[in-house]
Amino acid sequence: MRSVFLAALIATSQAYGRCDGGSCSEGDLLQEAEGLRTELLQTKMTLNRGSEVPEETLHDLQSESFQAFSQQREQLRRQSDAMAAETAATNGKALKPEPGVKEDSEKEGKEGQKKEASPKKHGHHSKNDKLLQEAMIPLGAFAVGLVLFLFQQIIAAVLAIYFGAQAGFSLYMKVVLSNTTISQELNIDGIPAGFLVTAIQQVVAFLVLLSVVAVLYVTPFRYTPRRLNSWSEVACVILFSFAFSLNIGLNNFSLSLLAVSLNMIIRSCLPLVTLIFQQLLGPCLPDLAGTVRIAEVVLMVAGVLFAALATLAKSHGTQSTDSNHLGLGVLVCSLSDVACAVNLILASVFGSVLKPALNPVDTIFYMAVPCAIFLLPASIWVLHPVDWPGFGEISDLEVLKKVMQLSPNTVMWVVLSGVIAAGYNVLQYTVVQKLSASHAAFAGNFNKAATILLSICMGLESLPGGFWTAVMLSAIIGNIGAFTSYSMLKSNEKALKRAENEAKS
Repeated sequence: MRSVFLAALIATSQAYGRCDGGSCSEGDLLQEAEGLRTELLQTKMTLNRGSEVPEETLHDLQSESFQAFSQQREQLRRQSDAMAAETAATNGKALKPEPGVKEDSEKEGKEGQKKEASPKKHGHHSKNDKLLQEAMIPLGAFAVGLVLFLFQQIIAAVLAIYFGAQAGFSLYMKVVLSNTTISQELNIDGIPAGFLVTAIQQVVAFLVLLSVVAVLYVTPFRYTPRRLNSWSEVACVILFSFAFSLNIGLNNFSLSLLAVSLNMIIRSCLPLVTLIFQQLLGPCLPDLAGTVRIAEVVLMVAGVLFAALATLAKSHGTQSTDSNHLGLGVLVCSLSDVACAVNLILASVFGSVLKPALNPVDTIFYMAVPCAIFLLPASIWVLHPVDWPGFGEISDLEVLKKVMQLSPNTVMWVVLSGVIAAGYNVLQYTVVQKLSASHAAFAGNFNKAATILLSICMGLESLPGGFWTAVMLSAIIGNIGAFTSYSMLKSNEKALKRAENEAKS
């Protein structure tokens, strides 16, 4: 590694040698230094994959490189000043400015610094204001849910709280894990390690639930997770964990093959896929399928089409990378829909078919560790592109190592996301068991559409403009209307069943 660094310094010296006498501009020097830093990063990653090397941190190498760069830059500045002084002396001009001129220049310099500092301050405040406005969406949804609970509107309250939880969890993952600064010097932001972050979240969720059970064990509110009574229940939990892991893995893989907009369009078909699988598994699990009316199917299809159309309109005019593996990407993303549908259906089975039922807390308690184990191989060996400059394709494990090296405190935010994920998963599986798998999937589409609409109303997102503005707004309103009608039908159906049961009893 030291030889690599010396070679880089030699190349740096040669670059500065070419710029002696002021033949190169400062921008050329910065561009040359950036290219050399990129070569250092690529060489580091290549050596780490090929063989073991001494643990000399890249941060130290970069510091030495920056120091050498600063010294050479200072030397060039001195040479330039000396040449200017020599020219001024030849022309008979004074080297020192007059006192009034000096004061004016210092005053202009201070004013310039203030002008430069004020936009940064304004940008910082505007960023915090935007974050606060985005946080108002989930907080408002939680407040509405609590009010609905007070008025005994249980289903509407659960959906409102689920909307708030989904919006809040997405906001946390975007702000903390996707936009957080890892290294300003290396221009590294975010933690692009979907497999490993999800595995860590599952392990943290298991430890949180285990701690809660241990604390409650010595209190009058003792809680013990229900035991798995048969090998078939164990197999269901393992299949549930595998479907959850497969959903995460295939979706992340499809993002590397498809544009984000196309991925979201395919993922918006999840409610329809879930409904189809519910009916296919109906003969084996009669309590799972239930009665499906034509009106419900029409509303479901309409909601899916509106969600896809809203996504298409939102992505119109934005820069998206054309995929060279379109067929494979569509297939992988479609399989991720299937895996997610199976995951939701099994969560519904745990609450309706198993006797006694396996509640959401017990479900997460048993599936967390197997899910982490299933995600671990992909976290170690699967290489994927990242937005970090100069890194190319690396694994999730290499991403986490680099984060721990450059910004160790950021790992604590990953751990905290596991605590939040535990609460979110409990709420999501509660919605699945209270309503149905297809209803919960439809609620996910509704939450996205409602979040976009609220963001537009609050000025957090902009409309695509022109014809696509009308298309996007119409599609969002159509999706919200279709989901509301579908929920009302389901609510009336449950009320009729409840009345029939009461009449029989």
